[in-house]
Amino acid sequence: MSIMDLKVNNPPDLSEPYKEFVRQMSDWYDGGELPERAGQDLRFTLELQRQKLHSLGLDMKCELKKNNGKIDVGGLSFGDRIFINTIVGGNMDLTRSIDCNHDQIYESTEDIGLSAIIQSLKTDTQPSADMALSCPHCGAPSTLGELEGGCKFCGTKFLMNELYPKVMNFFIYGKNDREKDRAKNKRDFARIFAVCCVPMLIIGVIANLFIDQTPSKILNIIYGITGGIFAGAYIAFMIFVFKKLFEVFSLMGKHSRGGAHTMSTLFYASKIKKYDPEFSSEYFRDKIMSLFKMAVYSKGAEELACCRCQCPDKAADIIEAQLFNFNINGCSIKDRVCDAEVTLFLDCLHYTNGKIKSKTDKFRMSIRKHIKNPTELGFSFAAVSCPSCGGSFDARHVKACPYCNTEYLHEEHDWVVTDIW
Repeated sequence: MSIMDLKVNNPPDLSEPYKEFVRQMSDWYDGGELPERAGQDLRFTLELQRQKLHSLGLDMKCELKKNNGKIDVGGLSFGDRIFINTIVGGNMDLTRSIDCNHDQIYESTEDIGLSAIIQSLKTDTQPSADMALSCPHCGAPSTLGELEGGCKFCGTKFLMNELYPKVMNFFIYGKNDREKDRAKNKRDFARIFAVCCVPMLIIGVIANLFIDQTPSKILNIIYGITGGIFAGAYIAFMIFVFKKLFEVFSLMGKHSRGGAHTMSTLFYASKIKKYDPEFSSEYFRDKIMSLFKMAVYSKGAEELACCRCQCPDKAADIIEAQLFNFNINGCSIKDRVCDAEVTLFLDCLHYTNGKIKSKTDKFRMSIRKHIKNPTELGFSFAAVSCPSCGGSFDARHVKACPYCNTEYLHEEHDWVVTDIW
């Protein structure tokens, strides 16, 4: 059974790899090593993010704690000839703190959902020993066969179950906590009531004293206090209602980002799929988000072989980006070269003027790929094979094979960014 590009099946139990990845991510955010369960592109993205934070004098720590929610292995997946990517989600509490020169400038705790895209080998499938792959221990470019025999750089040997499954990407999204919402509503109403009630009490008491409603000043004061409380409560209630309505409409707008162009996204995705049967919108989503993060987190996007542009100024202060939704706005295919334009709807943290600000952002990207060859879910520029001599090398910052000097055309193998604005 299929839902768009996703297939509904009975996936393997991936709860343990998911838990292991969450633990490794928590350790990494606490200054530890890069998660070994993370895929090659994800490891590179995390490395770039840490370098950017350090260049700004920032230290970000995130503590992930499992709450009462269970891990949902689900059954939604997409795959190619060799691999199958399964969406695994779980609920947890995220506490994020950011320090600048040992002074805390930001802290937040929220109930989140964390979805990981976990890649596994298909049943009874054995990839080629010549498949390019980075060493999970030292990150050096290698091949599957070499890693099983021992990495030529660090000597570490790996079993297949240590190389797979691995996490190709992950997405964090906020969740509504009803208990926290109720507590917040009580606090909001109490503050508004206090602000409205004090002036109404003063006005009520003074007015009743001058009006001389009764011969007794004490009764006039009591009437003034009673009227002030009722008037303050009424005004506070009206302000609270309008405030909640504004928040609801704002939340509806936030959660509907990108929804208006769903049909065009499906149309252009199906257009690409006619040329590349292995293409899926979920794979495309993961890829464009990885490319965006690489460009934004890097010191200079133009130095990356997968980028043909510079990072725009409005994205230069982003230190954390999470995808909410995306649209494919247009797509042209000529001579099997696909040029697509996409819009990313993001939730980002910006570091501006010494402060951390949370914003909803929208960016557009132009990307390109030769789609004469089918999509390879296991591909990464961190470890590629030269089409000419077969040598494995890291193509993230180079444009030619270091062994035979043959030009390596990145867009023939995967998507590259041609513009961001």
